[in-house]
Amino acid sequence: MIKLKNILSEIDYQSKLSRGHKPDHYQLGTSDFKPFDDDLNEGMSEPNVQSIVDRVFPQIVEDKGPGRQGIPKIELHKDIYARVSGIEGMTGEASKTSKAQYEHETDTIYIYYPNMVNEEDVIRSILHEYEHAFHDPKKHDAYRAKGYGNNPYEIAAHKAEEDWEKYI
Repeated sequence: MIKLKNILSEIDYQSKLSRGHKPDHYQLGTSDFKPFDDDLNEGMSEPNVQSIVDRVFPQIVEDKGPGRQGIPKIELHKDIYARVSGIEGMTGEASKTSKAQYEHETDTIYIYYPNMVNEEDVIRSILHEYEHAFHDPKKHDAYRAKGYGNNPYEIAAHKAEEDWEKYI
């Protein structure tokens, strides 16, 4: 039961760290968290998202260089709850808002393809999460305590997204 609570707590936190919020720039400098509106969640197919990843990720890596642990893997998943729990088909309250996340332990960017709206969304998500590959995980908890909008790592990740048009 404790392990399940830890998993659910991590999913809740990761859903807030993922690009599942709007508008990103209004959250910086605040502790506000604003989830996406449900009606904006149109979704993209896994092959379409994979095609964008295959096209832009090598260029992003070339431009930015390897992260702290090298070049992270990118995996596409349907749902954050199913991925974290290992239970196929599992969903939860963050299922429709979790877009992407970076996990230091596995050096992996996870993209939740049904929550991607368009090519811009995919590219911004990759740039955002790739930025986290350069961050020191030892500072994670201290920065997390500052709140999402005041977290220097999140501020840097949002700034990284600004270059998305370079990869169209």
